Amino acid sequence: MNTTIRWLLIAGLAAALAACGGGLLGNQGRIRLVNATTGLGALDMFVDNEAAAVGVPANGASDYFHRKAATYPLDIRQSGSAASLLTTSTTLVADKHQTVVAYNSGGTMAVTILDDEEADPGRNKAKLRIFNTATAEPDRVDVYLITAACSTLDASAIAPTASSVSGLQSAYTELASSATTYSVCVTGAGDKSDVRLEIPSFVLSDKRIVTIILAHGAGGYLLNAIVLDQQEAATPALNTSARARVATSVPTSVDVSVNGKAIAAGLPSPNVGPYVLVPAGPVTVQVNGHDAAVAPFTAAPGTDVTVLLTGAGATVALLPDDNTPSVSSSKPVKLRLVNGLNGTTGTATLTLNNLLIGNGAAPGQASGYTQVAASAGLARLESRVGAVSFFFDNNATLESGRVYTLFLLGDGTAPANLGILVPDR
Repeated sequence: MNTTIRWLLIAGLAAALAACGGGLLGNQGRIRLVNATTGLGALDMFVDNEAAAVGVPANGASDYFHRKAATYPLDIRQSGSAASLLTTSTTLVADKHQTVVAYNSGGTMAVTILDDEEADPGRNKAKLRIFNTATAEPDRVDVYLITAACSTLDASAIAPTASSVSGLQSAYTELASSATTYSVCVTGAGDKSDVRLEIPSFVLSDKRIVTIILAHGAGGYLLNAIVLDQQEAATPALNTSARARVATSVPTSVDVSVNGKAIAAGLPSPNVGPYVLVPAGPVTVQVNGHDAAVAPFTAAPGTDVTVLLTGAGATVALLPDDNTPSVSSSKPVKLRLVNGLNGTTGTATLTLNNLLIGNGAAPGQASGYTQVAASAGLARLESRVGAVSFFFDNNATLESGRVYTLFLLGDGTAPANLGILVPDR
């Protein structure tokens, strides 16, 4: 009798577990969410309308969620929202693991589902693969493993471990395991000097199986990463840097530092300097050795920012830049306007072939970006404040894949050709 009762209790428990969404663990698949998005904040994942992962932060991962082996709809949402960002489906297999990687590329939301069942590497080996989430863009990367800092890469003869990567590598690379500490250097394809991300203290320990997930920072050029170990931890590897540049419309040459890093020395006006790597974090600015008053601005890892100087007293405005390229085949160029004119109060406008670009720019501000067609020396660009024209070019070149800013800089009380068209990337 006691034995019978025990078996009845076990049977009842199994039925209860099945009713609660899964069956016994041996009949369940496992699924988790990795949030590799930029600018969307925390995400939730619903499996068959049941919350499976809630509040997964950017560059973070959830625990595995267990569910009975079957095919299920997946729904990705911003945390706390009932609206879907993306829906898809997956088939869970008993005793198998999957990772859903959510990311945005080319202005749209996407997911890739990873099979977390890669076989162990050989003796004294590890496995590595790269996932470049810029799948909708022509932006490929090379990845190097070196034993020095990435600043030494350009002078070395080392070959990349992974070349010209776009999307998810189809296979892992098997490498010798060791206790050696590497720097992972991610560069633009074919250019060792163009370091987009450095991951220090990376170790290929024995039997390690790891995917490095790359995603754009807020500025669209530098990269952040998530180091994803199969069936184990997801570790953020955020860029320690942002990029800053100076656009100056003041009457004298300027020295400018951002977060303690010099980004311009003796820069005359009107002018726009190149981007320089600066420490990420809350932004402080010095102009000619003096602290400048700036509105609170945090340069998150991978941010691009323009430091705009106007007026006789070098008033400082911090303008966030989005250098993510256009992925439109018909409009492969991005264009905007920055109004750095002195002595004007009206909104500046920019037209391309007589069509308005963006929403105009008040003094010290920028318009929004607009995707436009490419042109080989035939574009008509004009910028006005009211009826007064401050820039005109009837033969402008706009190259496919580029991001441009037209800067209006100088004395707005003496109209002239005061625009500088700058390719931001």
